[in-house]
Amino acid sequence: MKKIFAFIFAALMVASLSGCGSNNSSSVASQEESAVSSSAESSAVESETVVAGMKEGKTVEGFFAAVDELYGEMSRTPIDDDMLKDLYMIDMENVETYMGETSMINVHAFDVLVVQAKEGKVEDVKATLEERKQARISEFEFYPVNNNDLNTKNALVLTSGDYAILVICNDYDSMQKILDEYFTF
Repeated sequence: MKKIFAFIFAALMVASLSGCGSNNSSSVASQEESAVSSSAESSAVESETVVAGMKEGKTVEGFFAAVDELYGEMSRTPIDDDMLKDLYMIDMENVETYMGETSMINVHAFDVLVVQAKEGKVEDVKATLEERKQARISEFEFYPVNNNDLNTKNALVLTSGDYAILVICNDYDSMQKILDEYFTF
């Protein structure tokens, strides 16, 4: 039994570390540029108008700054266009702007994604986020490290005006306070 456990553990470590090294630094740069681009587009939209769903004077960037204060020590990566389409299965035709982060390593179930949907598309985006939630539940169902099994089951999929929001984390009380500070539910 110990040998099987050691083999499985070694295989998991190899799989998790294989994503750490990359000979293509341009892919990292393009991910960062994509996240910055989405963030810049989001800022431009939000500074021009008050978007339904956000509290007055609040921005998505401010929300993520508060999330960063809460989870600053966790290794996270911005969600880019490719991840939004391929991992979250969101149709870009339904998206006005978005901003999100996910954990960089597979031992943490962490996803925070805020999508400003195009007019009339927020329920479509919400349904897709529900699918992502279910995928994460399945992913960690038999892998309870860091309480990921419970964290994914407690995941939040919310809407606030034009925004669809996915939250998978380990401190839902603190996250709910941040959500309530920035969004009108």
